Order: sequence, then structure tokens, then C-alpha cells
Amino acid sequence: MNEQDILFTSFGLVVLDEIRFPDQAPLTNILGGSGAYVNIFTKTIYSTAKTFQYTTPILVVEETSIEDTPLLKSKVYHYLASPQDIKIRVTNLLALRHKAGILDRPLIIWEPAPLSCTPDNLKECFDAARYVDVISPNHLELLRLFSQTEQNDATTDKVKIIEELAMKLVDNGVGLEDKGTVVIRAGERGCLVQSRDLSATWLPPFYRDEAGSKELSVANIVDPTGAGNAFLGGYAVGYLRTNNALEAACYGAVAASVALEQIGMPERAEKGDTELWNGVSVKTRLQEYMSRVDVERSMRAKRAT
Repeated sequence: MNEQDILFTSFGLVVLDEIRFPDQAPLTNILGGSGAYVNIFTKTIYSTAKTFQYTTPILVVEETSIEDTPLLKSKVYHYLASPQDIKIRVTNLLALRHKAGILDRPLIIWEPAPLSCTPDNLKECFDAARYVDVISPNHLELLRLFSQTEQNDATTDKVKIIEELAMKLVDNGVGLEDKGTVVIRAGERGCLVQSRDLSATWLPPFYRDEAGSKELSVANIVDPTGAGNAFLGGYAVGYLRTNNALEAACYGAVAASVALEQIGMPERAEKGDTELWNGVSVKTRLQEYMSRVDVERSMRAKRAT
């Protein structure tokens, strides 16, 4: 592979999952982890609360591991890290690139480590956000970071709360010259994309209850594990191709949809020149999704006038 072909590098984890369900035998040795799922779609283009813990020590891949390798020239880096760690790691990465004569800045996507999303880390998170280009907690992690919990009563405007908290991240500053983006992955609500130049914009999930179509029904969802990680891999590819955060999020939504359809990794195959995931062309699914989003946004705009 030519060094110029390196587009995406993840410092996330590769994990063998043990998935436990009520009244069922556990599923063991399931390939997973943020580093695995986030890479599902970088070659090509409904969650509920759950408990999680590591059962073995974490083996961390450091920036020095890619020194003197083509990966140091990657255009995008994905991190799953605490706010304390991300500042050090991004600084180390950029120093290694500078040492190697690589002066252009890569896109840094930060997925805050779930266990670090606590009120005690809010200030650290604000500080760390300036080191990255995209910060993307899920909505539950965002709520915990700001000492809030998801309310189940019908009177609570959950969307408004998520938007207000995301705006606090934007107002504090994300990225160089505050030009970064906040992307909140919100399960069955889809995702929120927001920045200084982009007002709060929601994109729907690929699968949802009100779709009115068997092909788009949430009945296609088997396991939410890894969908958020896959979203960020799709987002990275989309941003490289379009330089547009909303279009990148569309790529992310499609990537997440395929991760939802089974336990573990989706099945990859080739049909002629077309790459298939779970028997579906991701490019075709992306076109269908973006067309649907355009129609829905047009309808909302008409209702607002």
C-alpha cells in the first residue's frame, strides 16, 4: 500500500466481548471494541441503558507505536480516551508528525471514554475539546457530564436538553480557532450536529419506528453494540469526501445501521466491483438515506413557513 493511501487510523480498542442477556446464556468471544467497529466502513465509503465493564487489563496502543510507519501520515485519527489522556496523546501525535516533516494537521475525532464522562471531569473536558476537531459523546454520556439524567416523563423536552448541553460545548470552544464540531450520537433519536457555523441540526437514524416500511423498521435492529463507534468511522470517511459535517453524519448513520443488524461484525462480501455489507451496497444505502433526509428537511422547512 502506498503511504498516501492511509486515510484513517483508530487508537480505539479491539475487544472480545461477552454479551449477557436476561434469561439467556451469554455470548462469548464476540469481536468488538471501538477500534474494530469504527473501522467497518473506512475502506468504502435504539439503544437502551446498559452496564459495561472491562474484565481484563486494557492494552493501550500509544502514538509511538506508529512512529516510522505509514500510519503517521493518516488524514484522520480516532481516539477513545479520557479528557486527561486526549490532550497528552494529541500533543504527542502532532509532535511525532512534525518530527517526521508532516506539517499538515489531521482531523482528530474524540470519543470521550464513557467512564470519564462525569461531572468531576467537565472542566477537563472543556479544556480537552480545544485539542480536537470533533467531540462526540453519546447523549447519555453528555447528560452525565453535566450532572443530568435522562427523564422518562412525557413533559420533559429531551431534545431541547441535549441541544442546550451540546451548545455549552460549542460555546466553550472546540478545535483550533473554535472551528470544531460537536456530534451527539443519540440512539433512536438519531444524531445532533452543531458548531459555531452550524445551528443545532438533527439527522434521523436509518432505522426508526415511524418509518412505515419493513425495510426501515427498528425490527431490523439486533444489537446496538458498536453502532456509535461505526458511526464515527463512517463520519470520518464522509468528512474526508465532502468536507461537510452534515453529509459526514449521513455516512455515519448508514455505517451505524449495518452495525445494528447482527451481533458482532457485519458480513463483508463482494459482488463484481461492488462491496457488500450484510448483502447490501453501502453506497446505495447512503444514496437512499441522503435522499430521504433531503425530503424530510424540505418538508420541515415548508411547515415552518
